Order: sequence, then C-alpha cells, then structure tokens
Amino acid sequence: MHPIDRAAAVMVRPGPRRLRIFPGGWGETRYVGMLGDVAALAADPPQLTISWSPTKHLADRTVRDGHFTAPTDLPPPARTAAIRLVEPHGDTARLCLLMAAWNDHGYDTRQQLADELVHRGIGSLILEIPYYGHRRVVPADDQPIQTVADFARMGLGAATEGRALLEHFRHQYQMGVSGYSMGGNIGAMVGATAANPVAVAPLAASHSPGPVFLEGVISNGIQWQALGGEDQADQLREALAAASVLRLPTPDWTRAAVMVAARADGFVPSSAVEALHRHWPGSELRWRPGGHATLLWRQRRVLADAICESFDRLASDRNA
Repeated sequence: MHPIDRAAAVMVRPGPRRLRIFPGGWGETRYVGMLGDVAALAADPPQLTISWSPTKHLADRTVRDGHFTAPTDLPPPARTAAIRLVEPHGDTARLCLLMAAWNDHGYDTRQQLADELVHRGIGSLILEIPYYGHRRVVPADDQPIQTVADFARMGLGAATEGRALLEHFRHQYQMGVSGYSMGGNIGAMVGATAANPVAVAPLAASHSPGPVFLEGVISNGIQWQALGGEDQADQLREALAAASVLRLPTPDWTRAAVMVAARADGFVPSSAVEALHRHWPGSELRWRPGGHATLLWRQRRVLADAICESFDRLASDRNA
C-alpha cells in the first residue's frame, strides 16, 4: 500500500463526520433493493430537457452550465441535476462524460482532467451526481451518503442520468464515459448499458463497490454499530455485490475499453480491477506505480491518455 493511502487509512477511523460510512445505518429497505437494478439499467434511457446558462468563452475553450430534472426517485434537494459542458475551440467530435468519485463535490477535481482532455481536442461533460455538491441532502460537514439506501439511490440515479446524457448527446458527438474510483465503477456500468457504442475508460475502478467498502482503506470508516454490528458484514457484502458490472451483459465494444490502475492502491483491491478487465474481452489494463491518491493527482496525463486511446480504439473498430 502506498504511504499516502496508508495514512488515509489511519485518518478515516477517528476522522470527521464527512468521512464516516453509513452513519445512518441501512435506511429504507425498499431503496436498498435499488442497488444493481439490472432491469432499470436495461430499460431505454430517459429523455432529458436541459436548460443552459449563457456560454462562457475562454482562451482555449467554451464552458456551459446546465441543469435538468432527475429521472429517478430522489429526495427533493437532489432532484435538480447539474452538468458542465467543456469544449475546446473548433470542431469537437468527441465528448467524454466524467462521473464523480466518492466525496467528489462540484466540478473542480474533474475539471482538471477536463483541462487535459481539452488539449487533446476532446470535450468533457461533468455531472454533479445525486447527494453531492448542490444536490446535497444533509449539511456540508456531514457525510452526504448517510445510509445504504442513500448509496443505492445515488448509484442508480447517477447511472440512469449518465445513460440519459449519453443518449441526449450521441447525435452531436462520439460519446465516451470515464470516472475515477467510484466514478469509474459507475462509468463502467453506464458504458456497459449504453444504447450505442461508446469509449469507456474506468480509472482506478473496481467492478463493484463491495471490495472497496469491505477490503480497502475506507472500510475503516464503516459505522458498524449503525448497521447492527460487524456480524452484518456478509449482508452488506451481498447488498453491494448487486451493484457489480459483472452482473451486466458484456457489450460489443469492450475492445475499446482502456483501464488504468495503481499497483499500490490501498482503496481499490487489485483483484477487483482485474475482475472487470477479465469480464470485458479485449479491454486493456494499464498498471501504474503509486497509490490511489497519487495516481489521481500526479498522473492526470496518463488518465487522459487512456480516455483518448479508448476513443481511438473505438474509431478503429468501427472503421475496420
């Protein structure tokens, strides 16, 4: 494990409320069942009506912020979805949807990856997912995902919104989807259930949230007392396993998928990354030195290269 990831493991256990995992326990049973709702992900993506703010013209790009009504069952504060569209100047044929990592509020972190993509002629669509940022349901100093039920509603909501955005923009661009950590897992689910071929680049991503929550660094933050005690670990593992990409049919375009993972990642077990790679025939898995945090903060160009390469591989397959 990378030293920075190891330090995070020490901080999570006694850490602030925003780092605690499931402090509200299980939540409503009817929502827990939303985890990995394969039928919902197999349905036609919902149609969106997006309202846009005026376009901002910057030196090397344009930026537009938009919002739309969420197509899934969410608490009132989370029902208005927010997106940012970043496009390089000139003709942009490629647009990548960037999904959020755990505790990734607002646009700032993914904006840095979007900056790298602008220099490669690729636009970015950044979605603020349910329960995060302006879509928070609890105060800013609290963990936004209070219960397992919240996690299920967030996950299904984010995946459904992601699928809808791919459908909404597919007539204007060749679409792709990516994300880091949790964003990579959700992005993989979006890519696997997309209605049309898409570039897919899961970055430091598990096939399922289960190994991350129960084997990685953030397992130290799980509030077992709220869940009924540590003897509930098997039940939690089973619930989280439902949200696995391995449960979804393999799409025809997995040869275009490019994954990146860190060899000393303390958050995402290597076996969870390799399971996704094996499930997608022809995909490429690129191992990099470092840990979970350093891969994101010090190797953004490597992450952007993977996204760009996935678009290139998809184009090559379609032209073959």
